[in-house]
Amino acid sequence: MKTARLLAVAIVAALVVAVPAFAQDKPKETPKIDVTGTWDMSVESPRGTMTLTSTFKQEGEKLTGTQSSEMGEMALEGTVKGADIAFAIVIDMQGQQITITYVGKIDGESMTGTIEFGGMGSAAWTAKKKK
Repeated sequence: MKTARLLAVAIVAALVVAVPAFAQDKPKETPKIDVTGTWDMSVESPRGTMTLTSTFKQEGEKLTGTQSSEMGEMALEGTVKGADIAFAIVIDMQGQQITITYVGKIDGESMTGTIEFGGMGSAAWTAKKKK
């Protein structure tokens, strides 16, 4: 009987010591990034600074929306994977379709990256989310 009591006390003591180890905080999750909304963009092109407005709709990693500039409004499609964003628009320049590709990093309510002008050069871009 004394052995059974000692065994029960040992089990309870082991549980008391082990429970705090299981109750530790879980690792903090990376905040979910959602770029849905309207963004003011600036592109440092070879012809000078261009200002654009992009409206994004994000569903999971899929990105759709529009981009408005002095050339009009164009549809965009792309992806958001973690803090990485990539999207493209297709423009018509004198009957020739040119794909303009944006890649960048998201940091809260701002983004920075590089734009590729369909194989005709590249430039830096930045964006700030409209409030």
